[in-house]
Amino acid sequence: MKNKILLLLFLPLLFGCNGWLNVTPQSEVDEEDLFADGEGYRNSLNGVYSRISESDMYAQQLTWGFMDVLAQYYNFDKMNQYGAYPKAYKGDYDNSEVKGILESIWQGAYKSIANCNNLIQNIDKADVTKFLGREGEKNMLKGEALALRAFLHFDLLRLFAPVAVELNGDKTGYVPVNDNNEYLPYCETHPAMFQKRENVQGYLDKVIRDLKDAKTLLATFDTVSSVRKDQLRTTNRLLGTAGAVEDLFYCFRGFRMNYYAATAMLARVYNYKGELQLAAEQAQEVIDNGSFPVKGDYAKPKQYEDVIFALSNRKLTELFEAYYTGTNKVLCVSNTALNKILGSDTYDYRGYYHMQNLDGANKVSKKYLPVSSDQGTIPNEIIPIIRTSEMQYIAGEYYASIKDYATAASRITVVKQASGAYTPVTVQSLEDYHKAWINDAYRTFIGEGQLFFLYKKLGTEFYSGMKDEAFVFAIPDSEDVTLNQ
Repeated sequence: MKNKILLLLFLPLLFGCNGWLNVTPQSEVDEEDLFADGEGYRNSLNGVYSRISESDMYAQQLTWGFMDVLAQYYNFDKMNQYGAYPKAYKGDYDNSEVKGILESIWQGAYKSIANCNNLIQNIDKADVTKFLGREGEKNMLKGEALALRAFLHFDLLRLFAPVAVELNGDKTGYVPVNDNNEYLPYCETHPAMFQKRENVQGYLDKVIRDLKDAKTLLATFDTVSSVRKDQLRTTNRLLGTAGAVEDLFYCFRGFRMNYYAATAMLARVYNYKGELQLAAEQAQEVIDNGSFPVKGDYAKPKQYEDVIFALSNRKLTELFEAYYTGTNKVLCVSNTALNKILGSDTYDYRGYYHMQNLDGANKVSKKYLPVSSDQGTIPNEIIPIIRTSEMQYIAGEYYASIKDYATAASRITVVKQASGAYTPVTVQSLEDYHKAWINDAYRTFIGEGQLFFLYKKLGTEFYSGMKDEAFVFAIPDSEDVTLNQ
């Protein structure tokens, strides 16, 4: 019997209580037909990007929605009547609506991972003549699939498992947490049958392996010629306004897991794992490339010059509109909270020009408000996922850990001054660096879902009475449903 797959919709990849994963396709497409030519591989990969760009994932919940609610960005008094968000804000993770959001994230991620795995397995045995770009395109497709698999697994880990490291005794670096408990499976086959859960260290090792393999493959596409390198400039990778390329599929590399996106993700993962020097090396590679400069612009709320990898949703501004117009002004930042962060940096672009006044006491981020642009609607559709600003923060932590405090402070200063913020950064310890990092990251990451994960990595209690358990979500209830079917 022919193998059957689903291009975009898979039956939930769910656990049984014995810790094994069982996946069965629901709506089927003939695998041989899908992967009969290179166009099928392109469509399969595009399907992954499309799926993770929906509102239950990175177009809302994993960026400006659920994740930023968890990070306490928003004024609780303005959202205390609206669904899951006030429950999540207060740490009520047992609430059915909160569980529903987590369930959708879980399903969306594992479905997308399944599609990545199916592509990877088929492309390994595919002849290069199937692909218009021959070996280069084959490597690009597999490299992106591997990087996406790692990216999605990593975010699942950051949600559903504890951190891998903790500060050492003298607070100059990190040591592994003594935890051999097994939390999540790292799915590498399709269908994903009998996938055993991994402990955090082993799981992260697989994320790192996939990203390193992705880099090797993507280097043969993104870094081999002046034409390819030119496609990584902002005007090409995100706006598509210039540059010669032989196939439109090779355009808009900023919306794809390009070589430097995989490199930046590897820096993020190494940093989360406490391997600060390795993280800094990867971060510096991105910084040194020069295609992703930290470049502030008071008229561009997303400051997308330094966005290395983004997703896209044409309805992004419509999704956000429901949360700030009319009676639904629910996701706004109080002036009091914002001013506490800004201090004397009153005219920091990120907290001044990039915020819109609502009612005299609150502001809303302009990142997802519609803007007019000579690039048409593209800037409105950008969902920032990882930036060079974060690479500077990551590199800075390494320097703070080796007591090169001047260099550490300079990395945050680069980001601040690009946005017109000139209050000096003072660092005399790793703890000082973490405080400065959190303060500036708050400004940079508004609407991007990363601040909660930074708090988690640093073990920062960011509201009164917060417990360690607030950083780890329970595996969705559906694992028991699958067991009982």
